[in-house]
Amino acid sequence: MSSIVRVTVGTGPAHAAPISCVAFRADGWRLASGSHDRSVIVWDTSDPARLIMVTEFGHHAAVLSVAFNPAAADLLATGSADGTAAVWRVVDDRPPSLMKVLAGHPGPVTSVAWMPDGQHMICQIAESRAAVWNAFGETYLGELEDCVRLAVSPHGLVATVGADGLVAVRDLWRDPGRITYLPSAPVEDCAWSPDGTTLALAGADGSLELLNPGLLPLRSVRLGDAPLRGITWSTDGSALIAGTYDPALVSLDPAGRPRWRRTDARLWPRSLAAAGSTVAAATFGGRPHLLDLATGAGLDAAPAALEPAAPFRGGALTATGRILTAGTQGDRHPLWEHETRVTAVAALASRVVVSAAHRTVRVMLVSDSPDLAVERGITLHAPEPVKAVAVLGTPDAPVVVAASHDFRLFSWTLDWTGVPPGPRLIGEFGYGIAALTRLDDHRLTATDHHGELVILALGADGALSA
Repeated sequence: MSSIVRVTVGTGPAHAAPISCVAFRADGWRLASGSHDRSVIVWDTSDPARLIMVTEFGHHAAVLSVAFNPAAADLLATGSADGTAAVWRVVDDRPPSLMKVLAGHPGPVTSVAWMPDGQHMICQIAESRAAVWNAFGETYLGELEDCVRLAVSPHGLVATVGADGLVAVRDLWRDPGRITYLPSAPVEDCAWSPDGTTLALAGADGSLELLNPGLLPLRSVRLGDAPLRGITWSTDGSALIAGTYDPALVSLDPAGRPRWRRTDARLWPRSLAAAGSTVAAATFGGRPHLLDLATGAGLDAAPAALEPAAPFRGGALTATGRILTAGTQGDRHPLWEHETRVTAVAALASRVVVSAAHRTVRVMLVSDSPDLAVERGITLHAPEPVKAVAVLGTPDAPVVVAASHDFRLFSWTLDWTGVPPGPRLIGEFGYGIAALTRLDDHRLTATDHHGELVILALGADGALSA
């Protein structure tokens, strides 16, 4: 995008952009984190309350996945938005060395997973398929079609989630066929138990499904209304940890009974990892967030979570959980309730009110009267979970702008006659959008986590551009 200005938005983070992925070494003493700032950092976690950076290296684009080799503790695989996967040797007493590069993927490598032999690797590609490699021979062996999520069991069974919603399990070496299962809701993530006897599915409806290797259901647990984003198991299989879009982490025993729940404003639980007594999660900050596995207590200082709010008619729009209200501190008026926690709010000209919850964006035209009666309303559906919203234009023709957690910016132009086509993709920020700030009725700024600010303006046709 053009018209970029660098500003200061913070100091001192280890990564300069949100952390997209985390993975523990088998012994739990080292944690790798990858970021959209293109870097990988390996941390010393011998004292979880005091993370120490051991080494840093990176790709030419955002790092989207990291995975330690199960057969060689000093080998780390990484996947990047530049379409490459790499294998690095990471040893404490010398600089990291790049051993192998697996290139030529037709899209970003969003996940890397080792097979148990430590020789073969599967690279999930953003185009809904996965490539199978002999990593050290740099030999491409073929691909798995329709794969948007994957997990490899300790016995070498490969579980995949397709764009069609089907969950499949394959034994790549012994049987070319697959068995399939249609879950009750779209699956955001999947993970095998350490003994390979249970596959956990994180559902977009807040449900957690547990299946055996034959994909026969064992049990299903509803963790709330918030969609689940990531999932992992403790090293000994005694606990499941799920991440939600609230954002929160939830711990359960293998029977699905909740142990603890912790909400944290920093969390971006697209990636979780556990080792020993510690849980690690990806974050929007510069460092991974570590928690105690037994209690969920944070092992580092956490900022207080702030509820979404925006100025409105001399007071404010404020979201508390799923409910949006308007007014002054002593006189609040409930407006409406979403099915999940509200993540962002915005207003225009004291008439148009916008709120976002997960992928749902509600836009309402409210009356001038004190009762704030809704005169017109439209529900929009974003292709990705929404982190921030803004609204430009006029009450008769508002333009709604939404920034996703996965770093893309969208807009819709409304005329109140029906749901508009779209959304229109405005652009993608490689370092993640930290905030949208409305300057006036026709301009706003989008600021990323790396300190870059873009001014976007409405054109005569209602299109938004830099």
